[in-house]
Amino acid sequence: MSSVPEIILNNPFRVLGVYANSSYREIVASVSKATKFMEVGRTLDYPLDLPMVKNLNVKSNLTHSLADLDNALALLSNSEERLKYAQFWFLRMTPLDDEAFEYLFAGDSDVALLVWYSEDNLSSLQNRIIISLWKGDFKTALQDAEQLYTLFPKEFLKAVDSKGTLVKSSADLAQSFVDTLTANLTPGQLLDSIPSSFWHDFIVPTVSEDAITKIDKALQDAKDQLDMLNSEGRGADSSLPNLGIGGKLLYDIKDELDLLKKVSAPDNPRLLLTSDRLANMLYECSIDEFNIRKFSPDYSIRMLQNALDLSNNSVDKEEINNKIALFQKKAEKKSGNQSSDDPDLGCLYFFIFIFLFLALIASSKSC
Repeated sequence: MSSVPEIILNNPFRVLGVYANSSYREIVASVSKATKFMEVGRTLDYPLDLPMVKNLNVKSNLTHSLADLDNALALLSNSEERLKYAQFWFLRMTPLDDEAFEYLFAGDSDVALLVWYSEDNLSSLQNRIIISLWKGDFKTALQDAEQLYTLFPKEFLKAVDSKGTLVKSSADLAQSFVDTLTANLTPGQLLDSIPSSFWHDFIVPTVSEDAITKIDKALQDAKDQLDMLNSEGRGADSSLPNLGIGGKLLYDIKDELDLLKKVSAPDNPRLLLTSDRLANMLYECSIDEFNIRKFSPDYSIRMLQNALDLSNNSVDKEEINNKIALFQKKAEKKSGNQSSDDPDLGCLYFFIFIFLFLALIASSKSC
């Protein structure tokens, strides 16, 4: 994943070459101008693509085809969608912005930032956020966003909601900002960038809920495969077939489970419930995959040991330990049978028999 959020690289405002506070009439005019250029085979210049700006990691496959322009226009015709994309694009509202954009379009984002840092107004804060996100400096972006949504929530809405239909609080805007970042960044990028308790209270619950949603999906996938195994005698096709259903489940949810343990208190009800559900599924996998797929006892022991680590119920733990002991006996028995069937041991027994036989013949002759 690129360090630059996708919502910035392919933002519909960027596709259209306009600002987040551009009026609908200005946006339509931009599309009309681009269309006329296309009709005569010319390419319209889009300064807001910013391809030549130093220190900006521009890697998107952004195009300005007629289909792209129509799609972007359609997205911005919805007030909620427009607000979401506006939170991740530039405002141009003051003479200070005019000065900063001159430097930005000339390729110098550092000087443009210096201009915007000279004043903490609505557009300066918003534009600093976009540049920081573009550079992958998420902590600084969050610091400026906290100021913006604390000091200027109404002003921001007025600037970007051309229809004037949205009613959002400071908390609403902050949550919307985090929700979009969660979809565009890894959990680690977000958690490592938290600059204050303000953002902690938005980011941690959002990231946790996202992790639980992914674990729930993996659990459902495992259940579907177990159902197929029990009804048809086979598991569903898997991209990691050698892991088995239980092993693939552990593989799929490892990062999410580690994240939940990192950000949740040990007695967090959601964490406890999720852990128990995982333990129960691994318990079922250990038995069904042994009985139906004829997996080794070692596989079942491994699944049960993971289930034991995850379970929070003392009754379940006792049952799991009993099953571990049972499969350990099966593993020992299997190991013993393999040893007796070992061809090398068979040869050894044969030579011992010949040696004893010859020794017996020699002994009888001497008598």
